[in-house]
Amino acid sequence: MSDHTRGRAIGRRIAAARQAAGLTQRELAQRMGWPRFSLINLELGRRGTTIEKLDAGAAALGVPPAMFLIDDPALATVLKRLAQDPEAVADVQFFLDAREDAPPGSDEG
Repeated sequence: MSDHTRGRAIGRRIAAARQAAGLTQRELAQRMGWPRFSLINLELGRRGTTIEKLDAGAAALGVPPAMFLIDDPALATVLKRLAQDPEAVADVQFFLDAREDAPPGSDEG
């Protein structure tokens, strides 16, 4: 995937997260301490992004920054849920460990 294509995909994910949070571009830009046009350029993928920009957007939206980098929407949703519920992380880790410990050919693995 080219840098431009990846930047546009990240921008679309940020826009989707903003809309899901019920925020306008102006409101999110204010939360981030940015001019609105800077957020517009980020959402449209017109400018390259940095870790700092992803962190700022994620912090303003209350989501993990990695959500913007994941191509699979289902996986991104799981990551968001895990970030919001630390106890769920232990549950998932327990489940994954149990799958690894299951004997080959069993219904558990």
